Amino acid sequence: LAVVLLLLSCAGHAAPLTLQLCQSNEGDYPWTLADRPGLNNLLIERAARRSNVAVRFHPMPWARCLFKTSTGEMDGVVAASFSTQRLRIGIYPMRDGLPDAGRRLMRNQYLLYRRKGDAGVQWDGRTLHIDGMVGVQTGYSIATTLRELGAPVQQSQRLSGPLLADLQAGTLAAVALTAGEGMRLLADDAGLAGRIEAMPLPLAEKDFYLVLSRQLHGGHPGLAERLWQSLRQEQGTAEWQAEVARFR
Repeated sequence: LAVVLLLLSCAGHAAPLTLQLCQSNEGDYPWTLADRPGLNNLLIERAARRSNVAVRFHPMPWARCLFKTSTGEMDGVVAASFSTQRLRIGIYPMRDGLPDAGRRLMRNQYLLYRRKGDAGVQWDGRTLHIDGMVGVQTGYSIATTLRELGAPVQQSQRLSGPLLADLQAGTLAAVALTAGEGMRLLADDAGLAGRIEAMPLPLAEKDFYLVLSRQLHGGHPGLAERLWQSLRQEQGTAEWQAEVARFR
């Protein structure tokens, strides 16, 4: 009888499911960082506790992260913007056939960076005039936006730093980076900041989501909805707002 009671006690305290989530290893301040948890990680951990699951993060090249989620080797992707092509990779939180912005992970801007005073790169928020190639990190969906604007795009670098180096060297006419990451790079390098500037108007503003694998969603549909809803709930708490405010 004691053994039966012990087994029942252990079953009642079984370890929670651990989700294996992949993210870019390239850094996107303040959301995802190479050397410590970023805001995305902290928010997902809060939502996971609320949903009674554990999470483990796996930094890797972005294209590999998307592929491993499509095969089910990873349970989800941290911070993917929406595109119809990515519906093959995993499941977004949806509402009325569209991604539900109320359950996004975060919103981010892309800015266009050019050499200071370069009149060959002009962006007024609607029309892009550029004499040369725009550099974009490999696998990033902003490349589609740029092509729709008529810009030639080069995607040969995974990291943001080498893109700005190519811009400074004149290999590229402009570079598209997320706002926080681009401004962090300029803030950390006074020499670079003296030669490169961000265009004042955002190139695009996008919502980014925790995208879950089809395998996880199919096996645990209730968990997926609970986790997405927990992200929304956590973002509305005073504790989370204080965490964001003090994050550096």
